[in-house]
Amino acid sequence: MFRDNLKDLIEYKDLRTKELSVLTGINKRTLDSYLDSRAIIPNAEIAVKLAHALDTTVEFLVTGTSSTNPEQHIYEDFEIYRKYKNITLELESLPPELLKPITAMIHTAAEELKA
Repeated sequence: MFRDNLKDLIEYKDLRTKELSVLTGINKRTLDSYLDSRAIIPNAEIAVKLAHALDTTVEFLVTGTSSTNPEQHIYEDFEIYRKYKNITLELESLPPELLKPITAMIHTAAEELKA
């Protein structure tokens, strides 16, 4: 779970591992060990550095939830991002002539729900 939360937050923040390394002072290879299939979990000091750099809590990195953060709306936005991440990637791969009517349909449906 830590690995997936860390990966998703890095992606959500539009960072590269190298950039996170610079922000935290954690060696890039060490960061890679938290993100690869070995899924090593860092010690508390490193987890705090990662949480701080990613504007989150250690609790969120470990569990995917945060009961102590008053900025809960940030996590709600992240959950929406996580929920629709694959759809967004698929939409990005569509040619403009297909994307345009799909976008219009989504906007129309959203407007109808507001009314």
